[in-house]
Amino acid sequence: MNVHAWKRIHLVGIGGINMSAVAKLLLASGATLTSSDLAASEITDELKAKGIKIAIGPHDERNVPADCQAIIHTSASRDDNPERLAAKHRNLPDISNFEFLGEWFKDKNVVLVTGTHGKSTTTALLGSICTVAGLDPTVIIGSKVAGWPDSNLRIGKSNLVIIEGDEYAKHFLSFHPKALIINNIELDHTDVFKDLEDVRHTFERLLRQTKHGATIVVNGESEEVMKAVRTIKMHEMKVIRFGRKETIKLPSQAYEAIMNYNRGTNVTNITIKYSGSERLLQTPLIGGFNAMNVTAAAVMAKELGAKDEAIESAVKDFKGIWRRMELIGEQAGVPIYSDYGHHPTAVRETLSAVKQAFPDKRIVLCFQPHHKNRTKHLFDELVTCFDQADALVLCEIYDVPGRSASEDADMTSQKLLEAIKSKLEARISNLDPKNVQYASDPAAAIKQTFALLKPGDICIIMGAGDIDSALRDQMKIKK
Repeated sequence: MNVHAWKRIHLVGIGGINMSAVAKLLLASGATLTSSDLAASEITDELKAKGIKIAIGPHDERNVPADCQAIIHTSASRDDNPERLAAKHRNLPDISNFEFLGEWFKDKNVVLVTGTHGKSTTTALLGSICTVAGLDPTVIIGSKVAGWPDSNLRIGKSNLVIIEGDEYAKHFLSFHPKALIINNIELDHTDVFKDLEDVRHTFERLLRQTKHGATIVVNGESEEVMKAVRTIKMHEMKVIRFGRKETIKLPSQAYEAIMNYNRGTNVTNITIKYSGSERLLQTPLIGGFNAMNVTAAAVMAKELGAKDEAIESAVKDFKGIWRRMELIGEQAGVPIYSDYGHHPTAVRETLSAVKQAFPDKRIVLCFQPHHKNRTKHLFDELVTCFDQADALVLCEIYDVPGRSASEDADMTSQKLLEAIKSKLEARISNLDPKNVQYASDPAAAIKQTFALLKPGDICIIMGAGDIDSALRDQMKIKK
């Protein structure tokens, strides 16, 4: 399948963050594109401004032009999608966005950044370091990076390609990387994976299909990651474990990158001992999870040929990415942050990082759970993950279009709220039951959250659904 020969392509579900990067990549190659999506968004508006024809609304086979050569679809689209059926009836290739990227870059030096948490930030960090180091990479990320003209895509001229590898629908198995980062492995995407073992086995499969002699940078603090690593022939790979000395897991054949960090005034100091030297990196990013992200990116960049000075400079100047503790403005003097966190671990770690960086401030959190199935399977963890917030507004669940199931229909944020309140007395928590509220929709959630704010607070609007759009609408911020 020669995807480089395709010149007239139809994209189904172009409004997704990775699909939009595929569209921009194809535009830059000179392809003519048509597309569709169920709803308009800031992403579809951006792509329309680039000249792409986008049909908004229910999918229809008539959206596929007569001269179309191939279809690229989002994994959220079903096999019976009318536009994909049109491809089938016309004998046209029909592949997912990640299958396309795997084919497009199969002759390049692909570095894949994976893990349940932190992969977007790590990908952006690694891409930024390699750019400063003059390695001129192509980078594809599931977020937006300020300063990149295409925000979620940077097109370089070298053979180096850095891609955020999504585990949802086992997307990352579309690649045979030359280098790999695994930040962590936890149960997520419970509509795809039956349990944690199933998740780990998918990472093990990815490890087995990395290229011979690959460099693999892995979180040595994660038992699940190290279980996966133990399944490969380590003498065929260069495996580098990163983490803190007291918590790093062995195996003996791996190299080590030992990390320690502390929070200074408006900066996080990260000391990394690796490859016979010790370097101090400083970043404005907060929290231990970001110290791990920086370490993974810095170690991989060094392995790719980046000099220490470029690593230090890029890390110091990196301000973060879209919807990852993104400061978007103020409300009555209170800083308002937007964050993409939706897994209990991400929520807990973000709140911990904010509390560490701003110990004297009250944290007001608005949270929108993501997907009823995930909420049901991670219910008990969600009940306890908000304890470091001082006030909580819980928005109704964002259920992902095309991924809902009848057996999950009775799962609601009200049930989660009741469980949180009923179990507060049984554990240590900053939450006051009087400051734990339910909101029926994102617009109401933002209004209720702002009503709770007091001078000196920090406010976080968190979730992977449409809560961010409601926030920007309320604050009249351009999306």
